[in-house]
Amino acid sequence: MADEECTAIVAYEVLNEDRSKFLEAWEKADEYLKGQPGYLRSELHQAVSANPDFRYVNIGCWKSADDFRAATQSNGFQEASGSLEAYPIHASAYEVVRS
Repeated sequence: MADEECTAIVAYEVLNEDRSKFLEAWEKADEYLKGQPGYLRSELHQAVSANPDFRYVNIGCWKSADDFRAATQSNGFQEASGSLEAYPIHASAYEVVRS
C-alpha cells in the first residue's frame, strides 16, 4: 500500500475575519511542501456558503503515503506551517478504492 498514490484531505476551521492571515500561512506551508519528494499537486478550496464548518479544504496529491508522512513530519514543515496552528484542522490521507 505504501507505493499507492495518496490523497491528503485537510479541512480548516477559519473565521471569516481571519481569511487573509490563513491564506498567507497556508501559502508558506504549501511552498515548503512543493519542494518535497513525492509531492504532485495541491488545490485549496474555499466554501461558498456563508458560515461553513470548514471554510477551506486542501486536497493534496502525493506519490505515496510515506512521502506525505515524511514531508509533513519534517522539521522544515513544522517551521513552515507554524502559523497554521491557530486554525483547527481535520486531516487524513486517503487512497482511491473506487473510481
